[in-house]
Amino acid sequence: LDNTKDDTQTLHACCLVCVAWHTYPIDYLYTTIRLRRRSNLHRLARAANIYPAVRGRLALAQSVILKQHDERAPGIANVFPLVLGPHLHNVQDLALHNCIGQPLHPSFFVKLRQLKDVKHLYLSGPHPQNLADFQRIVCAFPQLEELDIAGLQWSTSRNASQLTPPRVLNPPQLSCIRVSDD
Repeated sequence: LDNTKDDTQTLHACCLVCVAWHTYPIDYLYTTIRLRRRSNLHRLARAANIYPAVRGRLALAQSVILKQHDERAPGIANVFPLVLGPHLHNVQDLALHNCIGQPLHPSFFVKLRQLKDVKHLYLSGPHPQNLADFQRIVCAFPQLEELDIAGLQWSTSRNASQLTPPRVLNPPQLSCIRVSDD
């Protein structure tokens, strides 16, 4: 089972083998939460509200990966911190792939602060609507040590006036910023 920890399909199959095998794969499945569709997010949130065991597993999750394939679909990022934020107490790695380009609701920034232990943030895909939104995302994490940015672009003429001095952009723990065109 140790060799299957990165293969979610195999882990799901292992959960169904027998009761003795159930707990081990479930622990791996909840270590990293991967969500690609808003419907999966809502199913997980519903399960967390109903079952204490799901809330307990979410509280132990170390990383969350949100990957939205269809940019026209309703944003998964907008509701993520609202519905799952209260249950994710130990998340240290957060990856937002193609899900921050749509206008972000103000509650997104408020609820994002619930993930206060995030140390590594990965942002890729369409950029936030403005630099102020980008700044609010980065500054929501006081423990942030590493920031990976891929494929984010802004029109400097339109957004430069919204950027505050660099000292505000850098959380106190931030030690590494990686930028790529991917």
